[in-house]
Amino acid sequence: MLLNLTEEQIAQLAPDAASVKAGKGLASRAKWLLLEYSDRAIWGHCQGSGQTPYQTVVDIKDIAFRCSCPSRKFPCKHALGLLYMYASYSESFKQAEEPDWVETWLSKRKEKEEKKERKEKKTAAPIDEAAQAKRQAVRHQKVLGGIEDLQIWMKDLLRNGLLNVPERACTLFEAISRRMVDAQASGLAGRLRGLQELNYYSEDWKFKLTDKLSKIYLLAESYKHLDNLPADWQFEIRTQIGYPQSKEEVMAGEPVEDQWMVLHTRSNKVNDLRTDVFWLYGKASRRMAVYVYFMVPGTLPEFTILSGGTYQGPLYFYKGVSALRALPKELQRSDEKFQPSCCPDLETATQYYRTIVRTNPFVEEVPLLVDNVRLVTAGNAQYLQDAEGRVMSVHVDENIRIDILATTGGKPFAAFLLADVTFWELKTIWYQSEYYFWKDERN
Repeated sequence: MLLNLTEEQIAQLAPDAASVKAGKGLASRAKWLLLEYSDRAIWGHCQGSGQTPYQTVVDIKDIAFRCSCPSRKFPCKHALGLLYMYASYSESFKQAEEPDWVETWLSKRKEKEEKKERKEKKTAAPIDEAAQAKRQAVRHQKVLGGIEDLQIWMKDLLRNGLLNVPERACTLFEAISRRMVDAQASGLAGRLRGLQELNYYSEDWKFKLTDKLSKIYLLAESYKHLDNLPADWQFEIRTQIGYPQSKEEVMAGEPVEDQWMVLHTRSNKVNDLRTDVFWLYGKASRRMAVYVYFMVPGTLPEFTILSGGTYQGPLYFYKGVSALRALPKELQRSDEKFQPSCCPDLETATQYYRTIVRTNPFVEEVPLLVDNVRLVTAGNAQYLQDAEGRVMSVHVDENIRIDILATTGGKPFAAFLLADVTFWELKTIWYQSEYYFWKDERN
């Protein structure tokens, strides 16, 4: 069989913690009257409170679910329970012919996918280039007007001093953020909202604030001189300002075909909008990539991608300077596992970080891979230490720190981190070639 998910990976698929708990509660042979599989799916009959058991099936090729229960959660606890059953008791599943209800569901999924592919292949309607150019010109002037107001606001802020910013931070940036939204400069609006979220109780808030303000001013000034920049920088600045690159435009570029390992996954939820961010690493290309997916209630992800999983297929990268963001196409889950190539020590990793930020100062988080490091504590601070005794300040949640020490016993491991100008954030590790990750959810 092709499915080989860990309990942690199954938990990533759950809509909430209650569903995880309920799904684990169904991972018992006594709960299932039937457990079978084919080369495309696993399915079973789960006995509920009624006389008729629930029919539950999981597509093991694309990780999709169906259940006859009335639950509005997706996946439901029965689908999660079926996955937990296979993860722990795969020997309880019997290979069998797909029953009608399973075959019908899988066939409809295939037909839907083929219909989608045919639709995408249809010739797009011709673009009215004159109307498009006119809209772009109008937007350009709106952005320039917003930038003029932003720079006046920033100069007033500096003229009045920054020492009173912490006490006003909760409201200080609201009006100017809204002004950037009106000016159709959503990228600037997002950076301004980020100033509000700084930890003004920390000792280094002045450094973080001035660093981010400087980048905002540099970005605004760069847009004013956009026509004088090279083509890749024009794409970069426009994207940073908030101009979208369409899916069709991105997919028109040359793809990078590879086996991609999911290094880390982060989920952000604001109101009803969920944003999933996946950091990927290519085995052959040794290239980092970031896939961002936006999901609203009632929709399903285009691809089910799990932390630690390996997927074969092409990635199409956005245009820009040292661009990381990419779009996948037809990713297929692979059983092959590998450990990514890492920087051998902290000095090499630091040099790599400096190269990235010198190339593109607008990068917010730099993905790093470093080997042969251990986690050490000095007072209340956490550090990574390499074999040469070099140390780097690192942020790690207390429960994760305890898990890492319990797993490694204080011995060296390889790590994936997200680095910024003040500290590195430890996300996942490899110890004795085994991958360990922790949930990263923000609301």
